[in-house]
Amino acid sequence: MIGLVFDVDDTLYEQIVPFENAYKSLFDMDIDIEKFYLLSRYYSDVKFEASRNGEMTMDEYHIYRIQEAAKDLGVCLTAEQALSMQKEYKKNQQKLQMSNTTISILELAKENNVKLGIITNGPSEHQWAKTKALGVEKWIAKENIIVSGDYGINKPDVRIFEIMQEKLQLPNDSLYYIGDSIENDIVGANNAGWKSIWINRYKQKSPKEVDIYKIAENNNELFEIIEKIFEK
Repeated sequence: MIGLVFDVDDTLYEQIVPFENAYKSLFDMDIDIEKFYLLSRYYSDVKFEASRNGEMTMDEYHIYRIQEAAKDLGVCLTAEQALSMQKEYKKNQQKLQMSNTTISILELAKENNVKLGIITNGPSEHQWAKTKALGVEKWIAKENIIVSGDYGINKPDVRIFEIMQEKLQLPNDSLYYIGDSIENDIVGANNAGWKSIWINRYKQKSPKEVDIYKIAENNNELFEIIEKIFEK
């Protein structure tokens, strides 16, 4: 038996969609949305720990990542504008949907009696709201969903992967982790002895020093990779 464990953001759904909708609903200024989104993710990682250990409030954290990302693209947003965008972005995240291909992956796993789980970084209430909006509990048991905010441990800390391994009761060489972040998802899975599948939607350069089992640039490629795993 094998286990598939998923990240949430930019894995089970494409995070750029609610981000783009939030920006366009508030501003008329032209901006490269893909670059803006990727920069916001970069700045999110820069201050992630500071936001979790109380060095900055969540509002300060959200303002920082949006302002800095916009600034890099020559757009100046006030703190009020950045916070308004964050609020609109969060509102849009309550309307999340998985693609038909992602649903097909989960159905295929269910048909093959594969054990499924989720490990996601973020505040408890916020991440649970996303899983609810996506309706993942149709395929993944609630007890097999780990939100870092509930444990005080964030990916890539190997302990959060060990908690999941205990839940699924599978050896590490039978576990696959699927995520979009090299630092959090792929490195974390490697440290736990799991195989990692990198969702590289934005065609970023693959780091040579990181061991990646497979790379998928879109949901269709991911489906094909997982289908081949099940055929082994």
